[in-house]
This record gives sequence, C-alpha cells and structure tokens, in this order.
Amino acid sequence: MPKSKPFWYGNMAGAIFGWGFVLLGLIVPLTGLIHTLWIVIALLWIAGHPLELIAALPIAKKAGYTPGKTVINTLVFGITWWIPVKLGVFQPDST
Repeated sequence: MPKSKPFWYGNMAGAIFGWGFVLLGLIVPLTGLIHTLWIVIALLWIAGHPLELIAALPIAKKAGYTPGKTVINTLVFGITWWIPVKLGVFQPDST
C-alpha cells in the first residue's frame, strides 16, 4: 500500500462520500440497483466502521493517538485512516 498522504487523503474523501451517500439514501427514496448499492454501503459504513475499532484502537494507541481521536477517525474514515496510521503515514500531529 502506498505511503503517500495524498493517496490516503483521497481515500478518506471517498469515505466521506460514502457517508453522504448513506445520508442521501435516508432522505431520498432510491430504487433498483442504486438502492441495492445503498444497502451494501450503508451496512459497510454503519456496521463495518465500528467493528474496525477492534483493529484500530491498538494500532492507534501504539502510534500515540488518544482513544477519542481514534474512535472519531475510525468511525468517519474507517480503514482509510487506521491503515496509514499503521504504515506510519499519519502520525498524531499530522491528522
């Protein structure tokens, strides 16, 4: 995986887009394939991001992040935040 901040920031923007799509699906009735895609993304974001805390908390603690910042960043950005932390791309003073 790249050790490039721009690469990971781009992926983090994708995570924000995913949350926006989840919110859109709660407001606007979606149908067909878009509705199916919404269900998959909603499940991944709503269930997946909290489950990622199992991996993210020890990785972020080792890197020097506080539990609060780890929880917020993992719930918002998921794997696109804690993997670069694990790789040393992000450090507590850089995100």
